[in-house]
Amino acid sequence: MFTTSVQNHLLQLSGNKTLICSKKILIALTVALGVTSCTPKVGVLKSPDYNSTSAQGNSSKEGTNQGSLEHSKKNKFDQKNIALLLPFQLHQINPTSLDAQDVKRSALSLDFYQGFELGLEELSKHGAGFNLDVIDSRDNVRFVTELATSSKLVDASLVVGPVFPQEIKSFGTSFKDKEVLQVNPLSAAMPSEYNLSNLVSLTPPIKAHSEAIAGRVAKLFLPGDIIIVYHTGDSDSRQFLTGMSAAIKQFKSSAQVISVNTLSELNSALNGAGKNYVIAGTTDKNSLKGLVDNLIKQYQENYYKINLFGHPLWDRYDFSMYPGVLALNTTITTESNLKPWTSAVKQFKDNYYESFGVNPSDASYKGYDTAIYFGKLLEKYGAANLKDKLTKEHYSGIYNSYKFKHNPVWGYMNEAVFFKVYQGNSFQLQ
Repeated sequence: MFTTSVQNHLLQLSGNKTLICSKKILIALTVALGVTSCTPKVGVLKSPDYNSTSAQGNSSKEGTNQGSLEHSKKNKFDQKNIALLLPFQLHQINPTSLDAQDVKRSALSLDFYQGFELGLEELSKHGAGFNLDVIDSRDNVRFVTELATSSKLVDASLVVGPVFPQEIKSFGTSFKDKEVLQVNPLSAAMPSEYNLSNLVSLTPPIKAHSEAIAGRVAKLFLPGDIIIVYHTGDSDSRQFLTGMSAAIKQFKSSAQVISVNTLSELNSALNGAGKNYVIAGTTDKNSLKGLVDNLIKQYQENYYKINLFGHPLWDRYDFSMYPGVLALNTTITTESNLKPWTSAVKQFKDNYYESFGVNPSDASYKGYDTAIYFGKLLEKYGAANLKDKLTKEHYSGIYNSYKFKHNPVWGYMNEAVFFKVYQGNSFQLQ
């Protein structure tokens, strides 16, 4: 069993009145979402009684005295209290006149929350117990800063959220108890941008993708081959390729790596004897088209053996527009290991549809994996041992996998990425 409360009671009205999270607002919002996105059945988001104390000992009273706070601090690691901070932005909603903008604002949060809840429900069927406290972070820097120092989170054994970069940093900087882990569930920014020692970043940053490509190419390299790193001027290219040559050399010191800045330099570097591993990071449509057209031409006219490696965002581009592109064996990385044909994914999809009336989104899958991973760690080891176990306990989920690298300054970074190769008319998991 686990208990769920949905908090919005930090939202102030006129005078001294406090706005408790309205069940009617949540119901209206989630029903509206059913038309376009993710619909929970009425009652999935529960409105708690904020004047009472749960059986597990959580209290939502503002007037908690200092002695109680200290007592909670001593005992929080013996409990499994999860605070989930998501930007529902309910304060902007008129429950009598929901519009498309209301739906759009809250869709990501609801999707993630519903997947997260299903994950905890699954664990509870096997005897695990959790207290889940859902709080509307409002996507507001000032609000989450105040929330971080309020009594609302004094009992939290684990904090998941906020979602957006500015709120992540503001909350994390103000949240003083660094023994409690703060999970960054969705942002792909480099953890070094936050510099929070207790932050756990679930989405692999671009650096993880770059290093994976470097390792893959170094592994494939044989004597007689050549590796060409093609630099362009756009920011994605610079970010993706910074340190690429050095990373390849670190994996295989004997690798022959050449860096070029123009297509003419690239063509001059191509080797007719062995394979040519070309690595590019551009996401500019014109630059990408010029590169692919050129490589196909070099393959067709000069019979060069070319393998192209690129940016994970290439998955969003239509490569079918390039006749002959299959010859390049184009490879990219991805954070997702989602395989819709597997029994685990089918079961989750069925459960999600039965519970909420629509199919899950990517955020729903991510919420589920987050709940399963951290829920199992809390149940098995307790909150006090999470930091020690993160780098040792790897996880392969239905959407994400987790393999954490620890840095004492910026916390824990997930390095688990997968490879996709362009086959047929799309990039396919390998």
